[in-house]
Amino acid sequence: MKEFYKNKYFLTFLGIIVFFLLWFVIYFIAGQSQAIFPSPLETFQEMFIYLGDPFTYKCIWGSFSRMLIGFGIAAVIGILVGVIVGNFTNLKYVFNPTMIALKAIPTAALTFLFLVLAGLKNAPIYIVVIIVFPIVYEATVAGYSSIDEYVLMSTRVDGATRLKSNLRVRFPLALPTIGLGLISSFALSFKIEIMAEVISGSSSYGLGRAIQNAYINSTNGMVPTFAYSLIAIIVMLLVTLILDIVKKSLKLKA
Repeated sequence: MKEFYKNKYFLTFLGIIVFFLLWFVIYFIAGQSQAIFPSPLETFQEMFIYLGDPFTYKCIWGSFSRMLIGFGIAAVIGILVGVIVGNFTNLKYVFNPTMIALKAIPTAALTFLFLVLAGLKNAPIYIVVIIVFPIVYEATVAGYSSIDEYVLMSTRVDGATRLKSNLRVRFPLALPTIGLGLISSFALSFKIEIMAEVISGSSSYGLGRAIQNAYINSTNGMVPTFAYSLIAIIVMLLVTLILDIVKKSLKLKA
């Protein structure tokens, strides 16, 4: 019986029940007003209506495709810079102030900056790049730093060039740590993409645009807004579930 209560699937199911109970409690505290906090039942009904609308899937793909572009750019740049710093460790002190600044700048401020520089459509892509780049960079540097010194000494004894050492030894050994950094930042980048779309008022297909339009044009209080937000949450949960499986595989390899 005790093992049953330790089962992760049971605990996840229990967490879902608690979530919806809290939702109902807040709904009743708010005076059962759809304009303030909608009913979970009506929200789900609205969500299933949207799931039957092709517009919803265009929005999901629009957000996901822009996120993939931004994430891909950030991953490539982050790994390249991280590999350079991993090989020349003193460069870490040169890049540290920039990384601290990138992590400290409010996302909303960056959104307005890139709205001016890149326009409505591309601003969310650049936001994802700026947010994800430091995470991937630090994961790459950490992967290189974790390599045993005896392994590095053996490559030097064997006379391997720096390029061969990186291709055959250093990068493969650092890859599990880099992979964990990529996985950790992937789900975050999707949330950042949607938030940037909402703040920027992007006119392109995207969940951020759908949430914003639902809020502006709603005739049913906050129900449409919560319904689209719930769709975004479900997509992120599915992505996170897949990434957790990959993360476990990488941890086993590490």
